[in-house]
Amino acid sequence: MRFITVLVVALFSVISLASSAAAQQPPTRAIVNVTGQLYRAQNNNHYTVFLVTPEGIIMSDPINRDFARGLKSELASRFKVPVRYVLYTHRDWDHASGGVVFADTAEFVGHRNMLTALAPPAGNPALTPDTVKMDGNRNGLVERNEASGAIAERFDLFDYNRDDVVSGAEIARGSISDVYPPTTTYLDRHTVALGGKRVTMHHLGVAHADDSSVLHFPDERAVFSADVMQVKRLPGGLAPHVGAWIDALTIINSLDFEHALTGHALAGTKKDAADSLRYLEDIARGVAAGIGAGRSLAEIQKTLTLDAYKGFERWDSTREAHSGLRHDERRANRWNPVRCSGESWDSSTTRRL
Repeated sequence: MRFITVLVVALFSVISLASSAAAQQPPTRAIVNVTGQLYRAQNNNHYTVFLVTPEGIIMSDPINRDFARGLKSELASRFKVPVRYVLYTHRDWDHASGGVVFADTAEFVGHRNMLTALAPPAGNPALTPDTVKMDGNRNGLVERNEASGAIAERFDLFDYNRDDVVSGAEIARGSISDVYPPTTTYLDRHTVALGGKRVTMHHLGVAHADDSSVLHFPDERAVFSADVMQVKRLPGGLAPHVGAWIDALTIINSLDFEHALTGHALAGTKKDAADSLRYLEDIARGVAAGIGAGRSLAEIQKTLTLDAYKGFERWDSTREAHSGLRHDERRANRWNPVRCSGESWDSSTTRRL
């Protein structure tokens, strides 16, 4: 099905948090039916998914606390069953915050590395160069009245110990203080079963974050990936390296699905997921060929135009950066081979509520 024409089956709104007396524009929120009892929920340009069963709801990222409150109310009103599972795609604050709203009924599942990332700030690292500029009294900390930019906007999410100052360790940890920790973790693959339905989480390696997961809904023939998989949209960054993203997208494309559901912007089909993988493979091959022919990076970027992806979001702003990154990796002999399609998953587990 084409998602630009799907029926919006529910709209809901909640009071948005305001940091000043000025009124804020309410977020755009909607619930869209994907197929069967699988739905995609929107909060501006962020999306999550949920699957309704007779025994309860399996959902993915809560996005933020305000959205989660509104979604919880809407789910209870419309479907009359509670959320039983929250399955995290990864730890990023703009996807994983606010899960505490569902803590009264739900089990939380994430990759094992998520717990490490959510651990209390460790050590005493110095402030970053950008935050040093905020430290007006030179005490090695950023106080609330000194903060600017993202630190000011998400100050409470950085301030782990709630002492109204942000340290170098808290900045290194990230703005994840409203991410509810997973109560169940997994290593390679994990299956949740509820009400006759199954959802399987697959670890995606280190692409974007080392706790990244893709959710596979086998009966609905759908997958959900918050940041790794994109539809007609190039990734903003490729940390830690291009090979890791090729590995991750290879895992996603190895699954049986038709509906490619993303955490940002458009949703699409398996062809769109394949296009995302092919883009990175085209970069890897193009850069390798250029280096083999003795061309400079500038010469490679001039000829490696990747016009097949010209209609994709960010095509004009990121493709040269991506080829430059791959060029640097090749020069450093840094390459992680794609995982074999027949790799076994020795640590798979199945849990039932």
